[in-house]
Order: sequence, then structure tokens, then C-alpha cells
Amino acid sequence: MARPLKKGLGYFPLDTDLYSDRKIQRLLRRYGCKGICIYLAILCEIYREKGYYIPYDSDFCFDISVILGLDEATVSEAVLYCIDLQLFDRELLEYRQVLSSLAIQRRFREISKRLGVKIDPDLEIPDSWANEGVIVAETPVIATETPDSVTKTPENGNGNQNVNQSTQYGKSNETRFSVDNGEAARREELLRMAEEATRSC
Repeated sequence: MARPLKKGLGYFPLDTDLYSDRKIQRLLRRYGCKGICIYLAILCEIYREKGYYIPYDSDFCFDISVILGLDEATVSEAVLYCIDLQLFDRELLEYRQVLSSLAIQRRFREISKRLGVKIDPDLEIPDSWANEGVIVAETPVIATETPDSVTKTPENGNGNQNVNQSTQYGKSNETRFSVDNGEAARREELLRMAEEATRSC
């Protein structure tokens, strides 16, 4: 007798830049390690059970709370916050009572290409929704100018004045650009957040 076709996946890829994602940073900021554990536990359940979604019923938060040893109310709040952050699709939850997202469905499609498994059209999130409702935060640019000291020298032989421009440090006044585009500040903030999160665990 043939084995029944498995709907879920045995594994799923996890992005190495997970903690650079602003949505994850916001989840970490609000719920600390517990928030990340809840989110990852939900992803594991989604990929394990159905592959690209999981029914969100009255027992769902209880089941996750048992797995993680947390109280059910915390799990429920964190799930709703994940929806606010658009880590899960709000419309699918409201109209179909399932948790899924465009990113989850993209990963599922990529992994299951060779299996020929298709996503249920009633649950499929079109790629055209990818740019709707995206939270965009701008990184402020802080620039300070170094005062120049200008020294005039007497006219040279052809009637022009020689102008010697130098900075207060004696170097030529050249435009310098930072190549890190604020990455150093972001790295420091991420390290600080990670340190805070691990202290609370």
C-alpha cells in the first residue's frame, strides 16, 4: 500500500538576515525572545501541517502555549501583533480563519516545485499584494560640516590671487562620503536589542 501524500514539509529555510527585518525587530522590541519563539513555532506548525497555512481556531493559541510553556493570552496577543506587523495576512485570518503570508507561500512554492503541489486558490495570496501596505521607515541622514579656513596669499605674477583652502586639520577640503550608509548605527542597535532580548530569557 502506498504512503499517503504528505501535505506539509520536513524542513523550511530560515533567512540569515531575520534579525535585520524591521518587522522582526518590532516583534523583538515588544515581546523579546518570547515573541520570536512564538513566531517561529507558528512557522514550524504551518510548514509541518499544511505546508503554507494553518487553521486558526479556538485551540491554536493554547497548542502553541503548551509547546512553548507560555500563557495562552501572551500567545494570542503576539499573534495579533504579528498580523499588525504583516507577518501574517490579515484578510486570510478574517475571511478564512487561517494564518499564512505571501512569504510563506513563496517559500512553499519554491520547495514543493518538484512535488507538483499547488496552493488552494481560495487561500493563495497574489504576488501583486506584495507592495500594498508595506511599512517604510526612512533612516535619517546626519551631516556635519567642518569649518574651512581660507588663507589669501598675495597676488602671483599674473595678477591672480592664490587661495589656499584647508580644513582645520590641515588637509585639503575634499568631499568625503561614508560608504556604510548608517549600517554601523543599525548594527549597534541590533546588537543592543539582541543583548536586551537575551537578558530577559
